[in-house]
Amino acid sequence: MRNFANHKLLLPLAALVAMPAFAATNLVQNGDFEQSSGVGQLAQNIATTAAWTVGATLPPDAGAAPFVFIVDDTADDGHHNDVGGFRSVFHDTYGWNVHVYGPGNGHANGFSSSVNGGHFLGADAAYANAPISQTISGLTAGHTYTLSFEYASAQFTDADGDYHSGWNVDLGGSQVGSVSNDVASHGFAAWKTFSTTFTASTASSTLTFLATGGPTGLPPFSLLDGVSITENIVTPPPPVPEPASVALLLAGAGVVGLVARRRNGRSAA
Repeated sequence: MRNFANHKLLLPLAALVAMPAFAATNLVQNGDFEQSSGVGQLAQNIATTAAWTVGATLPPDAGAAPFVFIVDDTADDGHHNDVGGFRSVFHDTYGWNVHVYGPGNGHANGFSSSVNGGHFLGADAAYANAPISQTISGLTAGHTYTLSFEYASAQFTDADGDYHSGWNVDLGGSQVGSVSNDVASHGFAAWKTFSTTFTASTASSTLTFLATGGPTGLPPFSLLDGVSITENIVTPPPPVPEPASVALLLAGAGVVGLVARRRNGRSAA
C-alpha cells in the first residue's frame, strides 16, 4: 500500500514536467540533389534533378544554355575519373569533357565531397549563369524558420588564375543570404555551412540560388548541397505551480503519508 501511495503522489509531479517531442521536417524537396539522374548540364537534358527548376541565363546570352550542372562523387561516370573518385567530368551534347582540379589530376588541393555526399549542384557564375529555384510549400505566416545549405568553390582544368565564387539566396523576392570564397588558382574552397532564420509571411514562397563570382572566363565554379528549411518549434516550459497549489500538494502528500503509516500500524498489530 505504501508503494501505491507514493506512485499516486508522483503522477501529478510528472505531469508538470512532461514535454512533447517534435521532429523538424525539411520543407525543401530534394535538397541534397540525390533524386537526380545523369551528370552534366541540366538545361541540356543530359542530367535531371527532381523539384528544382533552372531559369534563363542572366543576362540573356544568345545561344548559350544555362551552365548549371549536376555532379556526382561516385567513382566513375563512364567518361573519365580525373579527380580521385569524383564524377567531375561535365559531358554534354557539344562533346566537352571538362574536369575540376583535384587530387586525381595531380593537384592536392583538398577537393572533397560534401557532408551529404553523392550528387551536388555546380554553376558557373561568369558564363551563362542562371538561377535554380523551388517553390517551398507548408509555411505558416508568422512562424520562424531556419534556412541552411552547404557550399564550396572549384575551378575547371581549362582555367588558370585566382578567382572567387559563391551564391546569392533569394526567398520570395528578397535576398536572405550571400556567401563567397576567394580561391587561389587551381584551388578548392572546402565545404562550409550557411544558416539563417526568417519569418514566413505567406504559406508558400520561391527559394532561388544564383551563383556569384569572377573574373569572367576562369570560370568561378560554385557548388551547392544540403539545402534545408525547417521550422523553429519552440517548446513552452512546464507551468510553474502557484504557491497555493504547492502548499495544497504538500498537504495532500502529508495526508497520504499519514494514512499509509496508520494502515501499516494496523497491519502490524
